[in-house]
Amino acid sequence: MAVKRKTRIRKRKQKRFRSRRIKLSGGTVHENVKKAQGGDAPVPPPAPPPENKEVVFYNKYHLGDNIFNLKFLYNISNVLKEKKIKVKYLYNPIEISNVDELKRYIDPDAVNLQPLENNSPPQGAIELWMGNPRNGANSNNFDKYFPKHYEMILDKLGLGNSGIDTSLYQKEPYLEDIYAKLDPKFKDLDILIINAEPKSAQVVYHKALFEKMCLELSKKYKVAITSPIEGDDTIPCTFKDKLMLQDIAAVSTHAKYIIGIHSGPVTACFTDATKKSVKKWILFADNNAYHSETNAVILKNNYDYRMIEEHLK
Repeated sequence: MAVKRKTRIRKRKQKRFRSRRIKLSGGTVHENVKKAQGGDAPVPPPAPPPENKEVVFYNKYHLGDNIFNLKFLYNISNVLKEKKIKVKYLYNPIEISNVDELKRYIDPDAVNLQPLENNSPPQGAIELWMGNPRNGANSNNFDKYFPKHYEMILDKLGLGNSGIDTSLYQKEPYLEDIYAKLDPKFKDLDILIINAEPKSAQVVYHKALFEKMCLELSKKYKVAITSPIEGDDTIPCTFKDKLMLQDIAAVSTHAKYIIGIHSGPVTACFTDATKKSVKKWILFADNNAYHSETNAVILKNNYDYRMIEEHLK
């Protein structure tokens, strides 16, 4: 009788143990088996990279690409630190002459910025270049492309479907602190003119004509430019005041109009605050770039600069 009683007790214990559901990857054993069999169990979010493993991104090209990427990583740096996700970002030192521009968009506790050695990325590194299509979208339409580009970055970081803003026009509240410290000559501009010479063949640049346009507009409007005009000291110039791209982004948040080459320096100005402030973007490009979420007009290299005021209405 004692043996039978012990057998019954052991079977009851085994039954209670089997009834417990062991949690695995966001579900019980039962749920995970059901999911594997095609059931309706919830799908867990993407797993973050294993602890102590870096996610390595790289870009071989010009300033604009890197600013687009680093701005986004900078904006999610608190999430990266909270989730203990380590990121290494590799840039091409041959293409980037002033790495300090990139460093302004680096939280060193979240992203490790390093030069790309011999222009050769390490095995497993992920290329972040706007020349690569994202889910069928190409970078001609900036406003549609970059949300998909940023979603891809989040997926690689294990942060897909996490509710993080992936708009091209990111909220960058730190720009308000920068703006507050600017010289008044850069505040409340009628027109911010980004006249830096393009480096990626976005447009044929008619330097003399473009600079003449700047001088003419400065006679009627409060204007600032980003590159100096030889022989002129009347127009406030961000370069002369040693302002960097992040500072120019702050200037743009209170400008009424932006006129510029669709090149690297303008990328810093694609912010939520600037989108709300600027009445019209007047950009020069020959590469079929366009924007679908802002009042932007794209002009070609053969444009008659004397007609620019037609767009300031």
